[in-house]
Amino acid sequence: MSLDPQVLRLADVLPESMLFLNSAGTILWANCAALEILQAPQKDVLGKALSEFVSEPPSKLQEYLDLCSRGSHLSIGSLTLKTSQGDLIPCRCEGGMLERAAASGENVLLLRQLPKEDASRQFLLLNEQISLLSRARHELESRIAIRTRDLTAAQTALRELSAKLLRAQDDERRRLARDLHDSTGQLLTAMLLNLSVLMQDAAALPAESISRLSETVELANQAITEIRTMSYLLHPPMLDEAGLEMALQWYVDGFRKRSNIRVYLSVPTGLHRLDRDVELAVFRIVQECLTNIHRHSGSALAQITLSVESRKLILVIRDEGRGLPFPTGDGDFKQSGVGIRGMQERVRQLDGSIQFQAGNPGTLVRVELPFGGRTLDSADQSRSAAGIQPD
Repeated sequence: MSLDPQVLRLADVLPESMLFLNSAGTILWANCAALEILQAPQKDVLGKALSEFVSEPPSKLQEYLDLCSRGSHLSIGSLTLKTSQGDLIPCRCEGGMLERAAASGENVLLLRQLPKEDASRQFLLLNEQISLLSRARHELESRIAIRTRDLTAAQTALRELSAKLLRAQDDERRRLARDLHDSTGQLLTAMLLNLSVLMQDAAALPAESISRLSETVELANQAITEIRTMSYLLHPPMLDEAGLEMALQWYVDGFRKRSNIRVYLSVPTGLHRLDRDVELAVFRIVQECLTNIHRHSGSALAQITLSVESRKLILVIRDEGRGLPFPTGDGDFKQSGVGIRGMQERVRQLDGSIQFQAGNPGTLVRVELPFGGRTLDSADQSRSAAGIQPD
């Protein structure tokens, strides 16, 4: 049985000696005034039977304790206390059940030296103070529980909103990619065809006009290539049609050509299709990390490793650049950009984890996601994707 610390603090400041007992007569606590009378430290008193500290026969003592335990009234009696030095001190006492003195909610028997005046009022006042403290504590706990529920609800609503925003962003990227490919791309292709027809009949034109026409055809070809690349970067159709492995191979190959950064890509052998949200999250994280490496790190090398361990999909991306300019770890970055926060939110929505660590040199990003795909065709052996190895 554990006593309420607030009750003990209150008892310690009172001048009368007080002993807290359980129903068997074992001393649970003695206040400072009682220890002073017994001339003993707390450790020599707690857990001992009250009979060790009084001179009355055990039967008489038990009779008085039984009387004190009945109902809520106070029972006045007399006991002769024995100090650690063997001295006998006759005391007039009163005892009664003290409500809510134990943290477990059990009642405790309080036995104290009877003050010279107004004993009953002081006892009732102590019980009243304990009741007030108990009510205040329960009210505070109730308020904390309400605030905790409100905070949990707000966090849940925020996560749902973040998930909707990410889905809306991905849907808008998909729509823009389709419009660029089906509308702008087709218009440019038609324009290129018309220019090609003009080139066939351009023999009679001046040399300068032929040169400008050839330049226009080249610009049209370049615009078509850029529109196609932009469309695929917004949302690669290969991700939906062929899965994560082929989409990563295509993206890394194109990134290597555009940036002149050597990229190693390692994926598990026989990796089947994963959950659509997992595939999209991994692709976007790789895309964001490679973009950051190209723009900020100054690294000439990037390594991407995808593996499966204990039913988890593990993605590790590292470079040999300047490293992150803010503290690394699992927590949110206070000064991070939209890209890093977007990666963190995608991982959080999938109940995964993301870590940013110093690569010495460079930066290492480790992502763990629940593995939602089928079993691999063979053991978790890695192979390097074709066409991605450096020269």
